[in-house]
Amino acid sequence: MAQLTHGVLTTLYGGGLPARLFWLADSTLTEKPFAQRVASVGLFHRAKRIVGRAKHLQGHCYVFAAHLYQTAHKHWASALVGALLYVKGRSIPRLVGDLAQQVRLPAEVRHVWVVDRGIVSRPLVQSLDRLDQYALGRVRSNQVFYFAPRRQPQRGRRRIYGQKCRVDKLIKRFPERLRHQTATLKVRGKARTVRIYDAEMLWRGVWHDHPCPVRLIIVVVPGLRLKPWYLLTTDLELTPLEAVQAYGGRQQIEVNFDEVKEVGLGHYQGRSGEGVRRWPVFLCITHTLLKLLATQALHIELPALNWSWYKRENTTGQVRRRLTAACRPPISRDSGVRPYCRENEESGIISTN
Repeated sequence: MAQLTHGVLTTLYGGGLPARLFWLADSTLTEKPFAQRVASVGLFHRAKRIVGRAKHLQGHCYVFAAHLYQTAHKHWASALVGALLYVKGRSIPRLVGDLAQQVRLPAEVRHVWVVDRGIVSRPLVQSLDRLDQYALGRVRSNQVFYFAPRRQPQRGRRRIYGQKCRVDKLIKRFPERLRHQTATLKVRGKARTVRIYDAEMLWRGVWHDHPCPVRLIIVVVPGLRLKPWYLLTTDLELTPLEAVQAYGGRQQIEVNFDEVKEVGLGHYQGRSGEGVRRWPVFLCITHTLLKLLATQALHIELPALNWSWYKRENTTGQVRRRLTAACRPPISRDSGVRPYCRENEESGIISTN
């Protein structure tokens, strides 16, 4: 995984690394929902309730890591760089921390891990803080944060935390403490003007001896019946607009899951736990190569399929088909003679190639 990550960064940033790199992390659902038993793999707890099925089953899922980058057309794209096996009894946030350690990211730049609401937690922040890395993700609307204290008592112990408030009550209760700006973002396929509120707050319970400073961001989309987005980042140097734009690219890892399943994520037939753990890493190598070709980070001359029903040639699936067409040997080397058929046999012309 470390060598794959190094190859991706070298290919994308040959002239030098930027000041900040974004990484994605998420978990898949079980890839073998009907498996009776997989050696060395324990019970997997369902992340989604399915009526008529038990809450536990014999199976597994994976926690993937991907690098989020921008293409030449300023669109978000991501390439898978590693995966770890998740079974019952392990913690997905801590697995993300293990992934961040195993990919061995360069220390001279800032690294921000963009995750979803179910992974942003205190164990994740603790794991990333040991590596001097940062987290960015959604938080629940009932999450409680604290302001820094404005006044200190004249006697007794100094106050560490100020007023506390739920995330969904901040705009109503403390509008004077929030910074406000407007920006244009693409929401539901259209460019819309959104309102962005942010404030530096304290997260309690991450460390036992001192609070964890975070930047809380609230995104409100006027004119739509859409609930506000509540984002949190531990990188205080990241501007609110950059944080919102980076979180907008988090959906790319869901696209990666669909693409890697087409490559064969759910079709592994091995029975050993070591093989189950190694299989997604091999698929990450294949997917990364296809993704870099699809986003034109790597340039290889490939034949165009020219399908009338599918106009796009630079998708991961289409690049895989174009590679297959380029590697398929021709039936006949003589362009003037068609392959073997009844007409050639009757005329006495038979191609032997």
